[in-house]
Amino acid sequence: MNLLYQTHLGFNGLQVIMNTGEEELVDSKTVHNIFDANGNVIGQKEFPTDKMESEGTKKMVEIAGPLVDAIRLGKILVVDELDAKLHPFLTRKIIGLFMDKEFNRNGAQLIFATHDTNLLNIQYLRRDQIWFTEKDKSDSTELYSLVEFRDESGNKVRNDRNIEKDYINGRYGAIPFMS
Repeated sequence: MNLLYQTHLGFNGLQVIMNTGEEELVDSKTVHNIFDANGNVIGQKEFPTDKMESEGTKKMVEIAGPLVDAIRLGKILVVDELDAKLHPFLTRKIIGLFMDKEFNRNGAQLIFATHDTNLLNIQYLRRDQIWFTEKDKSDSTELYSLVEFRDESGNKVRNDRNIEKDYINGRYGAIPFMS
């Protein structure tokens, strides 16, 4: 079965459309515990996700289907600004799911853009998985991999470098023009 998920957050709430040949609309709700004065759970209440949840929780609901689908079926998932609205630990966990060969048995791939410099770390990504884009003064964009980068002496970037610090200091380019 080939599933395709489409999400839309609008005035009528979060809608997740799952295409399985026939469109099926799935309403998203979250369940919260209700506590008494002593902190004991005395019940539960459903809330529409778009009304009672943080922007990060809404984004997780939006991308959960495509994430599971990609990993389960070995697909490529492309996400613009994966880190937007998500806690850095959650972003790292999502990346880790794709990097874990035991969990990602079908070889799914995650391609994402980010502004989270904390991810520029060999602990989370290999050098060949880190790519930079740099606009020139004519607004043309160059795309290059960290593994292709050479310093002034012609040496490749070593695995023990602090890539995040080097990036912030302009070593790899891809820094926005500030004028």
